[in-house]
Amino acid sequence: MTGDNSRKSAITTIVTFVLLNIIWTGALTSSADQYLISPNSDIVTEYRFDGPDILGKEIPFHVFYEINEVDGMGSSEVTIELELSDGTIIEVFDGNSNASSSETYSLSPGPSSFLITIKQNGQVYPVPSDIVEIDLKTEMDLYTPIRIEGYVVANILALMLIVTDRTLRSWAKSRRLKRGSPVVRKLREEWKEVEKSISGGNPVDVDDLLSESNSASNLMSKRRHWSVEETEPETEEGDQEMEDADAELESLDELGEGDESRLQGKATLDEDVDTISDLWDKLGDGQNKRRDL
Repeated sequence: MTGDNSRKSAITTIVTFVLLNIIWTGALTSSADQYLISPNSDIVTEYRFDGPDILGKEIPFHVFYEINEVDGMGSSEVTIELELSDGTIIEVFDGNSNASSSETYSLSPGPSSFLITIKQNGQVYPVPSDIVEIDLKTEMDLYTPIRIEGYVVANILALMLIVTDRTLRSWAKSRRLKRGSPVVRKLREEWKEVEKSISGGNPVDVDDLLSESNSASNLMSKRRHWSVEETEPETEEGDQEMEDADAELESLDELGEGDESRLQGKATLDEDVDTISDLWDKLGDGQNKRRDL
């Protein structure tokens, strides 16, 4: 049984570590998507957004863009720049419309902006959406900067879960051992009740014991009474009773008259009498002797 428990514990440990590491690996592949400009939306010169603070580290930042001319309009000059929170400006795209691409940068925590400029014939066009359509989308790999830290935390968490589980199981087992089997618990409870009644803690229990004792005494008295009553019918003839009485009187007459001489003075101890049974035996022998006389 111990071997089976050890094998189950080892399997549980391995599964816990593997599962938490798989969960963290899956989290690393997730990203936060954000649409800044869609083809049907108006184009403004500045789009602000905030870079998340992940332990103060830079985050991989993916930029996807597609620029197309509006039907019936000529080619336009488009400039897209990324201004980071520290004031650094990165050129994302600078060229004519009808272009698409993707770029990857490192985004630092804090407020950042996309700066967009649309020119037609060397002049900044006041309504860019009338001549170009821009599709601009970004993705952030939030957990990549803390890849190693995440694996460390996942394994520490797995270890904590295993230790906690074993501690709880050990505690529960010790509780079961202390409580014992149902029979032992029942005996313990009954013994506590007996101790309580003996110490006077529960008068009701004492009264119950007294009532049971009285009932037992009454039952014994009734049994003795019944036994006496049952022996009486054995003597069926009255003549036999008269004959026994006459025989007893004759034995007494033969003894003669008595006096009080034996009742006066110091009493002498009979060494043969130690118990009530000895006394009854003595009395029985005396009666038998008188009857023999």
